Amino acid sequence: MHDYDDPRDCYDGLDEDDRSEFADPGGRSALRAASRDNPRNLPCPDCGRENVLTPKDRDLGYCCNFCADRNERGW
Repeated sequence: MHDYDDPRDCYDGLDEDDRSEFADPGGRSALRAASRDNPRNLPCPDCGRENVLTPKDRDLGYCCNFCADRNERGW
């Protein structure tokens, strides 16, 4: 059983200050950084814009930054 008042029980393995896996570590984007093993070579599932997502982004169900902003702001 978990004690959800104890933050150690909610630890997901990432240091809160370590945002190095993100493409824009200090920004708002949730997209992951491109690398040789995770190239930015996939289209956005919403708008079809090419080469905006990595395989990790796709696996997480993400769309491109433009569509994410549009969806969150209701444009």
